[in-house]
Amino acid sequence: MRPKSRNDFAIVILCALPLEADAVESHFDETYDRLGRYYGRQPGDANSYINGRIGKHNVVLCYMPGSGRESAASVLSSLRASYTGIELVLVVGICSGAPSTPNDREIFLGDVVISNTLIEYDFGRQYPGGFQRKTGEKGILGRSNREIQILLNGLMADRTRSELENKMLKYLHTIQQAGTKWRCPQINDVLFNASYLHRHYKQTSSIGCCCSESGSPDNVCEDALKQNCNDLGCDKNQVIRCREPLEAPKVSVHIGTIACADTVMESGQHRDAISRMEGVIGFEVEGAGAWDNVPCTAIKGVCDYADSHKSKSWQAYAAATGASAAKAFLEYWMPPNREGQYTTCPQKFVYTNICY
Repeated sequence: MRPKSRNDFAIVILCALPLEADAVESHFDETYDRLGRYYGRQPGDANSYINGRIGKHNVVLCYMPGSGRESAASVLSSLRASYTGIELVLVVGICSGAPSTPNDREIFLGDVVISNTLIEYDFGRQYPGGFQRKTGEKGILGRSNREIQILLNGLMADRTRSELENKMLKYLHTIQQAGTKWRCPQINDVLFNASYLHRHYKQTSSIGCCCSESGSPDNVCEDALKQNCNDLGCDKNQVIRCREPLEAPKVSVHIGTIACADTVMESGQHRDAISRMEGVIGFEVEGAGAWDNVPCTAIKGVCDYADSHKSKSWQAYAAATGASAAKAFLEYWMPPNREGQYTTCPQKFVYTNICY
């Protein structure tokens, strides 16, 4: 049954790309409204919304006008004028991933990373000898709020995480049957040596290409950035890990620190340096804009390894795994209850946050 007003919505799912929003909407169990035709919005709110239900939760899917922290902060500022009862924001979509976690779990393309801490890795000072990130209060946005942190701590346990992954796979298979674009691409999942650059190696580069300039090992021309590794002749001996195409690859969930900036990470060496120093498992560009405004966590499918070899081939699949994980996450989310109110959860009754 469609809720009566905007006040009945407590969860926002924020997406920067239409592809990400399409993947989320594919998981709606029911759609209530599209672009404010029924619920409307407050004067001055220019956001676009799709209202619906995922499981037992009424959710607001919000489109962002573009990527970046400022865009996310602006969208949420307007949203809170129209939807005053929001208790949770999920930033859902795609991101770059580190090749492994601090406890040496491998991260593959299509895996999902969930943030329990967020850092702004481009907040700091530029010295003549290099950039130094500010690690004080403003550089570390901190851990998720208490309710989210308790849930994430529970989901980090091996058995519960395995259960979450199984739920995610169930939802992933459902939307893959409805749309082929969400399926895993039938190409190799390749991780190159962090210092090996994606640039022209074959003698087919255009006139004026800077890729082969002597004494400039870091130069890469714009034409090279648009081509795939086979066309450029990237050396397969520089591959340190390769997973061949699978019809139903295992998809893992990783919970930890995600790094946020307005610049997209495309350097394997910088990726590894930040990952080692901060224990980072993923890199994205929207979360910091939402983090300090409302209780928030980022749930992202990994579409590349944050190096120069990235391509868009994995984006649709990663958007699907991220959205599937968000739906699975919401099965475990029980919002803070107001005194004297009951809510239901599977085979349990919840009264003032206690399950009996």
